[in-house]
Amino acid sequence: MNESGRLADQLNRALNGEAWHGPSWREVLDGVNAQAAVQRPVPNGHSIGEIVLHIVNWHDVVRRRIEGETPDVTDDQDWPRAAFASETEWKATTQRLFDTGRTLSDTIARFPEERLQEERGNNAGTWYQLLIGILQHDLYHAGQVGLLKKAAVTVPA
Repeated sequence: MNESGRLADQLNRALNGEAWHGPSWREVLDGVNAQAAVQRPVPNGHSIGEIVLHIVNWHDVVRRRIEGETPDVTDDQDWPRAAFASETEWKATTQRLFDTGRTLSDTIARFPEERLQEERGNNAGTWYQLLIGILQHDLYHAGQVGLLKKAAVTVPA
């Protein structure tokens, strides 16, 4: 496996399990319902739902950058407001997290290894820095969600 494949594998593990660091996104979101997803157990902090939407957006932005686009990210895109009208809507949102993650992982796996140390331009660093950065970003926010999940008020179904 080349370095691009290893990076893609690590993103898959961060999303789906068998990661060394601890719970994956799939594990940390298990049992989170729509009501818990919009709670703010930390005053002025983000909700689980907002963090999930944030990750979905950044999966797409990084994929598009790898594919040659230069998308700008507005504040509203960076941190979308989270409101879920139903459990179905929340489940669809979490599914988008895994769908965008899989698409990004596939894109990373196809990225030419010989280009990883190539500068991206505009002082944006190398492609490797972008790819390892999105992995670190996913792990950081998964940890936040784990803590928010523990702090959320549990309401019996």
